[in-house]
Amino acid sequence: MKNGLRIGSKSVVIFKVQERMVAAFERKVVHNVFSTFLLVYYSELAARRLIEPYLEDGEEAAGFEINLKHLAPTKIGDEVMLTATLIKKHGRKLVRKLEAENSGKKICSGTKTQVLIRKEELG
Repeated sequence: MKNGLRIGSKSVVIFKVQERMVAAFERKVVHNVFSTFLLVYYSELAARRLIEPYLEDGEEAAGFEINLKHLAPTKIGDEVMLTATLIKKHGRKLVRKLEAENSGKKICSGTKTQVLIRKEELG
């Protein structure tokens, strides 16, 4: 891993909830609000963007654990700001705190852990 990634470093992803982002299974809408599935996706994206500039050639970060609480619904048209903050570096493990809000209201909290590996280990 390249130098420069520090505890407290942040990455922010901002997006507007669209109709295609609601909770649905097998093309059937379950709830007409932002899906937990996509909340996990955007959490992963924010965590990835945080570390990507620091990966060495041939180095990769593989998912190890994600712990996410979806605290409140978000309506179509609402803007979401999701922040990933590095809170721990231990050996090859990197842990980010995840938080999201819409209109100042907290809609999720959790953590994302990845392990640094060599790309050839992925096969």
